[in-house]
Amino acid sequence: MTAAELIGELTRPWRHGEHFDGRGLVIEEPVVLDGLRLRGFDLSQVHFKAGLSARGATFLGLAWLRGAHIAGACDLSGARFRIDLRAEELQADTLCLDGVEILGVLALARAQARRISLADALIMANLTLEGAAVSEEFDMSRAEVLGGLWADDARLAKIAAAGSEVSGRLRNWRVANSASA
Repeated sequence: MTAAELIGELTRPWRHGEHFDGRGLVIEEPVVLDGLRLRGFDLSQVHFKAGLSARGATFLGLAWLRGAHIAGACDLSGARFRIDLRAEELQADTLCLDGVEILGVLALARAQARRISLADALIMANLTLEGAAVSEEFDMSRAEVLGGLWADDARLAKIAAAGSEVSGRLRNWRVANSASA
């Protein structure tokens, strides 16, 4: 599937109970969804060979990137998710979620990245980092998480969390991390 074909599928009108099933696709070109309104999708196990950008996009339905491989950056900064973002086992060089608004859960269990940034993010439910591996920096400066934060077995090399607030339970947050900033 080409990037243009994928964009065509994702920008079709959202209907409750429907979603685009694109599991396992390989997309060779950059996928740019900046500012678009996107229907629900399951892009689990997709390989984005030239990056993914959805800055300022609105995700109206389910947003699944479980086990997705993203060569280079995945930039979702300023995006609005009407429900969860499920990105368990996602692999990317950089995952940028700065300024996102997620009305549900942000699931990054077992995600692998060089850098993950959630600066100024608002997550209305839980943030799950169980088993995540971030080799250079995990930044959640000024982020607000209204649910809990789970970090069992997470390996986060450097953490920036100044001004962040978690209203729910913290589970293995300090224990799981090797350094904090």
